[in-house]
Amino acid sequence: MYRKLFTIGLACLIALFVMAQGADAQDKITGPWLWMIAPTEAGQGGAAATDVDSLAEASGGDVTEEMIANNGANEGDAVGDLVWTLGEISETGGNNVNDTVTEIGLGEGDVNDHSSYALITLESDSDQDGVDMKVGSDDSVKVWLNGEEVHNNAVNRGAGDFQDTFQVDIKKGDNLLLVKVSERGGGWSMFVGVDADVNAVFKPATPGVAGKITGPWLWMIAATEAGQGGANSTDIDSIAEASGGAVTEEMVATHGASAGDAVGDLEWTIGEITETGGNNVNDLVNEIGLGEGDVNDHSVYGIVILNAEEDQSGVPAKVGSDDSVKVWLNGEVVHTNAVNRGAGDFQDDFKVNLVAGPNILMVKVSERGGGWSLFAGIGGTWTIGDTFVSVEPAGKLFTTWGSLKAK
Repeated sequence: MYRKLFTIGLACLIALFVMAQGADAQDKITGPWLWMIAPTEAGQGGAAATDVDSLAEASGGDVTEEMIANNGANEGDAVGDLVWTLGEISETGGNNVNDTVTEIGLGEGDVNDHSSYALITLESDSDQDGVDMKVGSDDSVKVWLNGEEVHNNAVNRGAGDFQDTFQVDIKKGDNLLLVKVSERGGGWSMFVGVDADVNAVFKPATPGVAGKITGPWLWMIAATEAGQGGANSTDIDSIAEASGGAVTEEMVATHGASAGDAVGDLEWTIGEITETGGNNVNDLVNEIGLGEGDVNDHSVYGIVILNAEEDQSGVPAKVGSDDSVKVWLNGEVVHTNAVNRGAGDFQDDFKVNLVAGPNILMVKVSERGGGWSLFAGIGGTWTIGDTFVSVEPAGKLFTTWGSLKAK
């Protein structure tokens, strides 16, 4: 844990008060960090390189700071001629970054005009908001937490300890921390600490979105009011309206459905969707018999089960849609974009948490007119299930659908 707990007697109170004014109560995170270095232009290290994406420049654009800050990296992954390498850093000294990168083979001798990137995961058992994070750096420093830039100090300076204090929000689970220190010349150092109950570990990167999920999905469509498709119907429960309230979006997003279950005059139907085209939903619903011709002012619902072997937090996800889109995972809304637009590929990025076992993914795309398309992808590690219901609530679910069929 990166909190120091002090137990002292009454006789030590005065000494402690004096010490607290000149010392910090946070431990420095020594690692193991995952390291990479990348050159800057000659004479342009330090403050001048703070907002220059040296990873992108070294990799020809294949790797970016944004990618690493959001998704992490794996030991051995390449950036230019170097690979991400694990190493510990000393909590003292004004040249500890230079010492580390030479020790682990990323550099030799006195390395100048380079930026270092250090990556680590902070595990937390609970949400911890507004906690202090401290850094010290020689020279400039930039910090990302869970893909968000939380600190930037474009400065040329020396450092042997903490210098900057700022507040961050630690979420329950894994928190990906990336620290960049840009070096101009002389010493090259980094000190990082967080005043929170966390465990600092290296974890391999969560696999990103490898492609579009084509299925098999379980599909349903439901009409909106005339002229009210697209953005206007994003938050309208068209399933409930079509079924007279007997079936709801929440019910299906939480428990799933089975092929042949009825919603109004239609039944949930299995089908695959193409990963290209600006009208792939319309093509699909025609093919599987849920609609005919150019279908407008409707919402489509697609369900798929993702079976994961373990819990996975902060998993990248992508969708594209014509028109608006809403996404549920295990009954929780994880993304909404009430927009009228065309789509032939991914457009929106967000993150989700997968749980060990079956995960119900439901995507709704509301169509106003013209093309009707959907593209969805989830990172992490999982396999597509062969049913469309969650294992745990299956008994309750079948009872619910059975009672509907009996009406």
